[in-house]
Amino acid sequence: MDASRKNQPLADQAYVHLKWKILNQEVPAGTLLNEQALVDATGFGRAPIHHALHRLAYDDLVIIRPRKGVQVRLWADKDIASLIEARLPVERAAVRLACDRITDAAVEEMREQVETTPRLIEEMDREGLLRLDLWFHAAIAKATANPILADTAQRLHQRSTQFWAPSMSGRERYFTVYRQHADIVAAIAMRDPDLADRAISTHINHFSEGKS
Repeated sequence: MDASRKNQPLADQAYVHLKWKILNQEVPAGTLLNEQALVDATGFGRAPIHHALHRLAYDDLVIIRPRKGVQVRLWADKDIASLIEARLPVERAAVRLACDRITDAAVEEMREQVETTPRLIEEMDREGLLRLDLWFHAAIAKATANPILADTAQRLHQRSTQFWAPSMSGRERYFTVYRQHADIVAAIAMRDPDLADRAISTHINHFSEGKS
């Protein structure tokens, strides 16, 4: 755990810890969660775990059932389709604003981060690839300089991440995503909103095809 994480309130630490385990499928969809078992397994107190679970429920990553417990969200096919349908216009709006508002330094950072992908693929570092995908979309959201749009985009993307990991397998599929990310960065660097719009649409629709 890095120093900045240690300085966070325990409830925030517990939230980040549990969210990552859900997003990377270490705790699979449908898993029933017990507060005391989580306290014992993580070392966090009951209050931080309790608050973390309620934040995860707000994120729509778990469902709290009164008197029954907590369950990691299961996504039906129709729910996934609805999520992707909602995500596409938000991502398109975000990338268009990013073209207008992103700094040169932020573009260069995105380019550098994307170019770490081939190494991660060769090592088949699935956790690294997942973290990079989260960072990439968060960077676009941040570049909009619109906190409401950025929050909406990131929340939708995090929900997608819950079933992104099991849908991704094999180097070729990862390389396809790498090329799509590179195309998005190139379009943003050119400050071309129409090209960026087409690139992000291809990327999101590719994700949709992977779930069909």
